[in-house]
Amino acid sequence: MVVVAEAIRTLSASHREILNETVLRRRTVNEAADVLGLPVETVKSRVYYALRALRIALEERGVAT
Repeated sequence: MVVVAEAIRTLSASHREILNETVLRRRTVNEAADVLGLPVETVKSRVYYALRALRIALEERGVAT
C-alpha cells in the first residue's frame, strides 16, 4: 500500500484528482464530470492517462501490473 501511495504522489494534480473522484469515491465518469465541472470526454481522457501514468510509476517501483 505504501508503494501505491508513493506512486500516486508522483502523478500530476489533475491525474490525482480524477483518480480520487472515479476510483476512490467510486463516481461514474458522468458523476465526476458534474462534480469537477469538466466535459465527460475530458474526464475519460484524464482517467485513461492517469491510469497509464500510475501503471508506469508502479512498474518503476517494481510492482508488476
